[in-house]
Amino acid sequence: MPTRSPRSVATFPIVLRELTVLRAENLTPGMRRITLGGEQLHAFHRDGFDLPELRTEGFDDHVKFFFADEEGRLVLPRQNTSSLDWPDDGRPVAKDYTPVRFDPAAGEIDFDFVRHEGGVASTWAEQAKPGESAWIAGPKMSHSHPEGADWILVAGDETALPAIARWLHEMPEGTRAKVLIEIGEDSHRQELSTRADADITWLSRDGAPAGTTDLLEQAVRDLQWLPGTVFAWVAGEAISLKGIRRHLATERQVPRDHTHITGYWRRTAPPAAAVSEETAAAAVEEDEDDDAHERLHALTDLAPGYAIRAAVTLGLFELVESGTRTLDALHRATAADRSTLAALLSYLVSLDVLDGAADGYRLTPISEELVEDDHSADEYHLDGAEAHLDASLSGLLHTLRTGEAGYRTSAGLPLAAAIAQDDHLAGTARAAIEEEARWIAPGVVRAHDWSGVPALTATGHGSATVVNALVKAFPELRVRITALPSALRAVKDRILDTDVLPKVELTPATGPVPARPDSVLLISRLLEQLADEDAVQVLAEAGAALPEGGTLLLVEPTTPADTDDVDAVLHHLRLKCAFGSGVRDEAHLTALAERAGLTVHTVTDIGWDSRMWHLTPAS
Repeated sequence: MPTRSPRSVATFPIVLRELTVLRAENLTPGMRRITLGGEQLHAFHRDGFDLPELRTEGFDDHVKFFFADEEGRLVLPRQNTSSLDWPDDGRPVAKDYTPVRFDPAAGEIDFDFVRHEGGVASTWAEQAKPGESAWIAGPKMSHSHPEGADWILVAGDETALPAIARWLHEMPEGTRAKVLIEIGEDSHRQELSTRADADITWLSRDGAPAGTTDLLEQAVRDLQWLPGTVFAWVAGEAISLKGIRRHLATERQVPRDHTHITGYWRRTAPPAAAVSEETAAAAVEEDEDDDAHERLHALTDLAPGYAIRAAVTLGLFELVESGTRTLDALHRATAADRSTLAALLSYLVSLDVLDGAADGYRLTPISEELVEDDHSADEYHLDGAEAHLDASLSGLLHTLRTGEAGYRTSAGLPLAAAIAQDDHLAGTARAAIEEEARWIAPGVVRAHDWSGVPALTATGHGSATVVNALVKAFPELRVRITALPSALRAVKDRILDTDVLPKVELTPATGPVPARPDSVLLISRLLEQLADEDAVQVLAEAGAALPEGGTLLLVEPTTPADTDDVDAVLHHLRLKCAFGSGVRDEAHLTALAERAGLTVHTVTDIGWDSRMWHLTPAS
């Protein structure tokens, strides 16, 4: 299990806001600042929703700007409770930018745009005039300044300069930092204010196009390394960052959770020569006969998914990245059967997942993504819960015929039983749901009068993330979390922030319902892994355990309003095959609560297709 990140995370409802351009000025020949303002920086009401004020608490927050398309049409998403719904009749033209300064009292927020020829955002910024409208959404989350690092490494090109400038301005006094900033030319330097002990180095490309030099990588490699624990934050052109990522991981041995490396943009190759309309039409006609067959083959081919997941589980891609590149070396490192390993490597080369170079195997863009993206590594590891959920579709035929869970693990166990017996599997299942719970936590905070709650017992998946948000909003609230010991270890080591952990009591429990809950019991995302009859039993036991006058708050995902949401449909199939549950609609969950002898007082939309039920035992 990964450890807790040094940067805590706060999530916010995603709100679409119409603002007004107040000012536009060139900071340098390479950077233009746009100042926006308007009533919708504060809380406001639109389309039936009470929407909160804008919050931006992290130096590298991102706000999405929406621009008109080539035909001058502005396509905007639709506001939902805590999120946005993307329209079916066209994808909005949107780009991400960092708020450099936000002054709620003055009603102003600043954004810096890199000046360059072409590009919808740069063109808009050059032409923006006071009084014009600007549509933004976000931020949806903020990451804090890293805790526990002896010094900070900051590196980025001009697209990262707004975030770097804000971070330096907000960096705690005395923080030791080495800062490397790549710019197009010396005239693009800015005066950067900071209270930190920061050594700032400007790297000029002397007019070379952005993304075409290795200035930043060489500067990182040549950097005088300070003693102690480092946290490295690097951002800029995606391809140019790959060498820095490998250097930090393999040569400097910086742990993955002490790095934050983000590709803000990607340099593209010049467009290929134009093809005549007649040639293009002929090619389309020639390919039509083969297209259906090829499409069918691609849709039914199970081999790539299994091969990639097996390689992830063996750690093949990390080994190749670290320099273990020959068949013999990989055989020794993994202890895998040599002939099977050789066949797997050959197959991965055929998929362009690995490059079979003369001097050994190397990563390709696909395998680099697997190595660089923590979520991908967790998702595809065969010992993890997410891979088991994918594999659960192997029992789809049984589930279609019976309506019951059809999946069994390699040990012959239903997935729920395997999770109960395997601490690692239970930990990965818990971590995946806690990650998702970040988005509903703000909705839970808003959906109940917590100021009148003296003590709370929380249980179920995602409850720790919700508690994290509740304790930050209501510091006097006394909370305990009950779960199996393995789940509590994950809560303690990874989920609760360091300032929240001392305020929360972690109580081991043998079952899903605590024996003696407080007067308010919160159950989060527990029913989605239970068949109907088991869900009713758990709810009935919870109601019976409550003290007189007690309240049960139930948080569960529901069937999305968008019936064309393919991801939601697929998740329903996985849950149905794995647990016999599926994603239930609001009426179905209400009926389960009533079957358990509970009275439903309110059902509140908390965003992201989730609801919170306010329940009490029936009198």
